[in-house]
Amino acid sequence: MNLYALLGISFIPAALFFVLAVILNKELKIRYCLIAGLLALVTVIPTSMIQFYVLSLPVFTGYTFASVMITAILFNGLIEETMKMLFLCLLPQKKQILSTFFCCVVLYGLTVGGFESVIYIIKKFQEIQGQGGKEIVVRLLIDRIFTAQAIHVFCAGLSGLYIWNFRRHKKNIMPFIYAVLLHGIYNFFASFNSIYHWLAIVAILFAAVECRIFYLAALDKNKTTE
Repeated sequence: MNLYALLGISFIPAALFFVLAVILNKELKIRYCLIAGLLALVTVIPTSMIQFYVLSLPVFTGYTFASVMITAILFNGLIEETMKMLFLCLLPQKKQILSTFFCCVVLYGLTVGGFESVIYIIKKFQEIQGQGGKEIVVRLLIDRIFTAQAIHVFCAGLSGLYIWNFRRHKKNIMPFIYAVLLHGIYNFFASFNSIYHWLAIVAILFAAVECRIFYLAALDKNKTTE
């Protein structure tokens, strides 16, 4: 399997969701989905640049428990989720209902996760290309689809719900705070090679549950205001 095929696999979840969402949700407009995908691409560029310069700060160069946790919360959680939230603000929302807006947010999260997987796979592919380890790269990619891309989706969902509520004068910042903390906690435990690595899965599941709770709450509020 060549590099281009591996990169293509990174976007299979986003492509499948796009097709299913358009088919199942008749009110979802394709142009909104395309805007979500474009915003995801634009998000990755400034986020990577900011992280590149911030990583050189002393607080991010230590290897103590505290410094690694701070790095995960601030570097991965705060920076990435703040940038995602800012770009999610550019998603058209006036003529959308909650379900179509949330579909765009999920597609955005899947696409961001896809682009990050591309960057990750290119690095890994270069590292083990001469070692006959393409099978390892495939396994790592599949692992990322069910872990790293999943946390991007649920955290994007939480940030998107925060934006949706904020624009309707319901200022509950907890969805965004959960997005920052859970993304950081996920990255912290995902960096371990021991049994603690599995706690990253707990962070993903918790993010999924919170995303569902806040979505249903937003749905109920919309019904009561209609």
